[in-house]
Amino acid sequence: MKFLNPLAKEGKINKDAHITDRQSIIINCPIERVWELMVNVQQWPEWNHDIKVDKFTTTESEEPFKLQIKGQSIRSTFQKVDPPYTLSWTSKSQLFKAVNVWKLERAGDQTIVSAEESIQGLSAFFFGHQKLHNTLLTWLSRLKMKAEE
Repeated sequence: MKFLNPLAKEGKINKDAHITDRQSIIINCPIERVWELMVNVQQWPEWNHDIKVDKFTTTESEEPFKLQIKGQSIRSTFQKVDPPYTLSWTSKSQLFKAVNVWKLERAGDQTIVSAEESIQGLSAFFFGHQKLHNTLLTWLSRLKMKAEE
């Protein structure tokens, strides 16, 4: 993580990772609403049913938080929290290391959300680009549905 944490702190993924992808969506609500949903990790399972939060303190803490995504245990740490524009974190499990960078852009009464992720490690070969692509699209569409409620 010595290489990945500094990248995430700059709001960047590892472009040389085994798998990378970037997706965007327009959400019909103010940026502040989207930001609140993004930083409230304990409520992620309410809008993304693939996630279970095992441990979380706050985005201001450098303490890792623990998630299960589709049953896989993941340990993550926020690296950049720049309200309401950028949220990035690094993640690791027994089989992979990842960087997630989410950027929000105000567009009048709407918000453009871009999600970018890089995955490296053994599971990257089994996970595949198409699965990462679909995962990002799922996260974004579920965030949109919750934000627009």
